[in-house]
Amino acid sequence: MLDYISIRGCRLHNLKNVDAQFPLGKITVVCGPSGCGKSTLVMDTLHGESKRRYLETLSPFAADLLGGKRSIPLDSAEGLPASLAIAATRGEAPAKASALSIAECDNALRTLFAAFAKPACPICGAPMVSQSREEIIRETAGMPIGTKLQFLAKIETGNAEMATPQQVRGDINADRNDKKKAQSKSRTTLDKLSAVFLAQGFTRAIADGTMYSLADLLPGEKVLTPKEFFIIVDRIIVRENTRTRIAEAVDGTLKLTHSAITLDIAGERKFYSTKPCCPNASDEQHQSQKSNETVASLDARAFSPYSRTSVCEYCYGTGIIQEAAPAKINEKGGGKGRAESNVESDEDENAECPHCHGLRLKKTYLNATVDDVSYKQILTTEFAELPELLHKIFDNKIGQNLKATFNSLLDRIEAINDLGIGYLTPGRAGQTLSGGELQRLKLASLSTGHLNGLLIALDEPASGLHASDVSALWKVLEKIRKRGNTLVLIEHNPQIIKRADYIIEMGPGAGEKGGEILFQGTRDEVLENPESPTGMWIKAVGSRKSEVGRNVECHCEEKSQAILVKNFAKFDMAPVNAAFPINKFSVITGQSGSGKSTLLFENIAKRAKAEEFKKLGIDALSILTTGDFHGSKRSTVLSAIGLTTLLRDLFAKLPESKVRGYTASKFSMHAPGGRCENCKGEGVIYDPLGYEESECPVCLGKRFRDEVLEIRFKSLSIADILDMEIGSAYKLFTNMKPFAEKLKPLVDTGLDYLRLGQTTAHLSGGERARLRLSITLARAKAPNTLFLFDEPARGLHQKDIQQLLGLIHGLCNAGHTVIAIEHAQDFVDAADYVVELKRG
Repeated sequence: MLDYISIRGCRLHNLKNVDAQFPLGKITVVCGPSGCGKSTLVMDTLHGESKRRYLETLSPFAADLLGGKRSIPLDSAEGLPASLAIAATRGEAPAKASALSIAECDNALRTLFAAFAKPACPICGAPMVSQSREEIIRETAGMPIGTKLQFLAKIETGNAEMATPQQVRGDINADRNDKKKAQSKSRTTLDKLSAVFLAQGFTRAIADGTMYSLADLLPGEKVLTPKEFFIIVDRIIVRENTRTRIAEAVDGTLKLTHSAITLDIAGERKFYSTKPCCPNASDEQHQSQKSNETVASLDARAFSPYSRTSVCEYCYGTGIIQEAAPAKINEKGGGKGRAESNVESDEDENAECPHCHGLRLKKTYLNATVDDVSYKQILTTEFAELPELLHKIFDNKIGQNLKATFNSLLDRIEAINDLGIGYLTPGRAGQTLSGGELQRLKLASLSTGHLNGLLIALDEPASGLHASDVSALWKVLEKIRKRGNTLVLIEHNPQIIKRADYIIEMGPGAGEKGGEILFQGTRDEVLENPESPTGMWIKAVGSRKSEVGRNVECHCEEKSQAILVKNFAKFDMAPVNAAFPINKFSVITGQSGSGKSTLLFENIAKRAKAEEFKKLGIDALSILTTGDFHGSKRSTVLSAIGLTTLLRDLFAKLPESKVRGYTASKFSMHAPGGRCENCKGEGVIYDPLGYEESECPVCLGKRFRDEVLEIRFKSLSIADILDMEIGSAYKLFTNMKPFAEKLKPLVDTGLDYLRLGQTTAHLSGGERARLRLSITLARAKAPNTLFLFDEPARGLHQKDIQQLLGLIHGLCNAGHTVIAIEHAQDFVDAADYVVELKRG
C-alpha cells in the first residue's frame, strides 16, 4: 500500500507538468506567492480528481447535478482517497445564517426541542396546550359515572366581526347598491345555518347561549344572526360502556372543527384542542386582539428561519432591518458590476430587528418552552454554557430514538468550545461574525463524527485568526488527523507552516511566472533549506520581537489631529479607547471575535459617513471589506475593473469603425453582432458530457468575428488587447487618463501579470483580494481619503505583503489615512499605530 498520494504531470491552468506527493495520515502545507497555483494543485487537481472518480460511479444525471465530471489534465494520480474540501471564508455568510446553522448544529437542536416544546401565546406568553384525540377520549371517559356531557362544535359565522346595522345603513347619500352588498355580506342567518347542518344530520344547536331545534325554527328565529354558534354533536351520560360512543362524538366534533372541541359538563364548559392554543384565549385581552387562533403542532421546521409560517414577518428571517444611511461624504458615482458593488461604502445601514431581536422567528416560537426554558434562552446562551443547559432540559426526556441526535449535538458544541469560540451565542447572526469565527464554525463539523481515511483539503483555515487562536485551531487539526485522515492545507500563516509534517513550496512568481514546485519535503528539509524563500521569511519572523500588544502612543502632535474612539463596546468586545493618527497607517489587531470589524465599521465608518471627520481634513471614505465577488466564466478582469465600456467606445470611435457603421455593441462579448456565435464570445467551448474546455475552432479563442478583428488601435485588435498583460496594457494606455487610472492600481498591487481578458473564475483568493483593493484605490479620487481595510493581507504570501505595505505607505505619504484590520506580523511591524483588542 502506498504511503503517499502521488500526482504526476499535472498541467491544469498555470501548472507546468507538476509532480507532487502528499504523505497519507499527515498534515501537508502548500505555500507560495498569491497566484502561483496553490489552489489549482490542491482544490482543483487533488480534490477535483477525487471528486471526478466518485462521480464516475454515479449515473450521468446524478453526476450532472453534482457539477459534472470534469477531467483533470494530468498523467497519473495514485493513492488518492475520497476527499472533502472547505474553501476559504471571505467574511460572508447567508442572510439568514446564524452561528448555530453555520456550525451545522441547527437541525439537531430543532429536532430535540420540537419533540418536547410547547409554543407560547404571542399575547400573554403562556405555554399553548394541546391534546391528542386519544388523550381527550381517555379524560372524558374517565369522568365520574353519571356525568352529563354535551359535545359542542363551534362554528364561525362571521357575524361577530360584521358592521352594526347603523354602519350598514350608512350615510343617506351612500350608493344603495353598496348598502345592499354590505347587508348581504354582513349576515349569516340561523335559517342558512340550519339548512347546512340539517343536511348533515345535526338537529340541535346553541346560538348566542340559547338552544334551538334546527328543524322547528320559528319565522322570527330564522332571521337571527348569531355571533356565537355551536352544533350539538352528541349528548352523553357517562357509563361504563360509553367509551365507544364518546370516541364517535369526539371524531364527529373534530370533523366539523378540524381541531377544537367544546365540552359542556353539567353547564360548565371545557375547551380541548388538538392544535396548540392559549388556555386564556377566551379572556378580553385575547378576544380584543383576535389572537385565539391555534397554531400548527410544533415540528423541527417551525424553528427554522426558512419556514414561511414561523419566520419573523418584519425582517423576513434575516434578523436585521435596513435603514436609510446617513449623509455620505463620498458622493461620487457608484460602481457598475458585481466586483465594484462589493466595495461600495454608501450602502444602507442594517439595524437589529426590534421585534425578534435578531433571532429571526416569531415570538410564538421564540417563547416556546420545555420545562420553562424557552427557545430564545437557548439561542442567547453562550456555547460554553450550553451543554449544561441542554442536560438540564433533556436528560430525563431523551428516548433511545433521539439519543444519537443529542450526543452528536453535544459533540459539535464541544468542538466549538475547543476551537476557542465558546463565547458566541447560537442565535448570533452570521453577518455579524468575523472571518475567523466563520472559518472555525465551519471546521467544527469536521472535528466531530467518525469519518476517517479521508483526504481533507482546507484553503487558508488560519486566515482571520490572531496568533493566540492558531494554537486552538492546530489542536483541532491534529484531532482530525489522528482519526486517520490526511490534511492538505493552503496556508500562509507562519505558525501553521512551522508545525506541518510536510511542506510543498510553489512559485517562483504568480500566473504564468509560477506553476512550479520549488521545494517539497518534511518540515525541516524545507525550512532549513537556505534557498527556500518561505524558510528564510519564517526565520526572519521568528527572530523579530513581536510588537502585538505593545502600547503604541499616537504619533501626532495633538490628539485633535487623530480619530478618537472613547469607551466603545459592542457584542463580546471590551471597551476600546484609541486615537488613530491622521495621514498615518494604523493597524487594529486582536483575538478573533474581539470586535475589530465592529470597531472599524460600526464606529469609525459610520462616523465618517456622517461627516464627523471633515474637521480633520478627511474629504472622502473608501472601504475594502473581506467580502468576495464571485468570479464567473463570463466575468473578466477587464469587466471587473470597469474598462469594458471604455474599450468598446474606444474601438467604436476609430475611423474604420465609423466607415463600416460599427457601434460599441459590435465590440461586446456578451451580445450578438460582433462576437463569435459558436462560443458565444467566451473563446472556449464546453463538452456537455464532461465539462471540458477547449479552444473554439471558429474564432481560435479570439472571441470575435474576423471582420471585427480587422479594426485596429495602434495595430492591435480588440482580441490582442484582451490577451495583453495588465503591465503592457498600462504602458499602452499611459497617456489615456480614464484607462491609466483604472490600470495603475493593478500594477501597484502586483497584478500586472494578469491578462485583461482572463476570466475571474480562475483567479486565486489572493488575486481576488488584490483586485478588490485595486478597484477601491481606483475609485478614491479625493486628495485626503480615509481608507478602511478589513484584512487586506488575507490570502497573501510574505512577498505580496511587502508590495502591499509599500502601496499603503505611498498612500499615507500622499496625504491619505489608512486604518486596517490585520493579524500578519509584517503589517503590525510596519504600522505607525497599533491597537490590540480583547474580548470582554
